[in-house]
Amino acid sequence: MNANDATLTGLATAQTGSRVADNTPNAPANPGFDLVMEAVAGSALGSSGAPYTLTISAIDLTAVSQPWPPKTLHQSFDAASGWQLSGTGPDYQCTQTFPIAVPGGGPSGPLAGHTLQCVASLVSQGAQIASIIHSHPFVLV
Repeated sequence: MNANDATLTGLATAQTGSRVADNTPNAPANPGFDLVMEAVAGSALGSSGAPYTLTISAIDLTAVSQPWPPKTLHQSFDAASGWQLSGTGPDYQCTQTFPIAVPGGGPSGPLAGHTLQCVASLVSQGAQIASIIHSHPFVLV
């Protein structure tokens, strides 16, 4: 990886408390699920403290709408935001888990049976670094 670059490498839905990808993450009767995001950054950037904005949103593919407001997080390339040295080289890695509450009370709610997809973007100040990734489609129960 370029020493001054960063890339989102994974975005997956999982049962609450798990990191295993699940295409029905709130089944059988959970009011929410976790969204697990993975990223890598180069050796110069990973601990630089440079600020970036992480935006996470969802798309209801069934209703062609946005089921909840996007999350906008102001973070930095530092340990406080979860960046740590990779175990295999000079680069940095970051894994973050975001709890997602399903609107309408979860199972059997208004989104039951809908197919959704999550999208995340990382954009540095000045937009010198920009990365976007999407999850696999998933179904809420």
